[in-house]
Amino acid sequence: MRTDLFTHPKVFKIAEALGKDELYAVGALFAFWSWIDRHAVDGRVDGATTQLVDRATRVDGLADALMSVGWLSVDDSGISIPEFGEHNGDSAKERSLKNQRQARWRGRKASGLVDEKQSTHASTRPSTNASTREEKRRDIKNPPIPPEGEDDRTKGKSKKSAVGLPAYLQACRQSGVKPIPEGDTVFTYAEQVGIPLEFLRLHWLEFKARYSEPEAKRYKDWAAVHRKSVRGNWFKLWFIAPDGNVSLTTVGEQARRAHGEAA
Repeated sequence: MRTDLFTHPKVFKIAEALGKDELYAVGALFAFWSWIDRHAVDGRVDGATTQLVDRATRVDGLADALMSVGWLSVDDSGISIPEFGEHNGDSAKERSLKNQRQARWRGRKASGLVDEKQSTHASTRPSTNASTREEKRRDIKNPPIPPEGEDDRTKGKSKKSAVGLPAYLQACRQSGVKPIPEGDTVFTYAEQVGIPLEFLRLHWLEFKARYSEPEAKRYKDWAAVHRKSVRGNWFKLWFIAPDGNVSLTTVGEQARRAHGEAA
């Protein structure tokens, strides 16, 4: 969050809508963006409602106030955050760190610890001189010969290639390991969010069914793909009700009936 956020015109409007002061509005925004940062996928929370936003932040009327200033959008399938990267995600964190570094540099410059000419010269000088570039060109044309025996040590090692899900499952059976280890973080995530284990199992059955199709995609790390599919609710099997409980969608109910007793 920006350090001067409480001076933003939209914050004044939110505070007025809530009947509170600007500092209260900033606290409400912190609660909201923290919740979004944890549960949103690309700035969207499927199945969420304005009532859920108010409940998650414990601020009545916050969702309507956010909508009035354009910081929240709501539709029939969930909520989305316009300009998500401005307040959340890796891009916002990177900008914050960059601003901190620039502020420290300006402070050193003002105190005389950084010389104006030196800083300008350092920022404009070439990264490599002519002789260094020439050496690099020679190295590319004539790569060094590895020491004797090095090829033997690396022989047999190859990059992990993408495989289909059926092949991955067969390899797991042959190795005696579970496709999704018991300690996988997907279980911790499901517990934190409130996804019941039976819904998680239903998701796994649907995951196997869809990725066992002949034209299905291939991946190198199927456990990681499964984690992403649960976090993003790729198959839209569940939604978060206004009371905070997780329930099956129409698609989820169809999947449960399709998989029958296995689900």
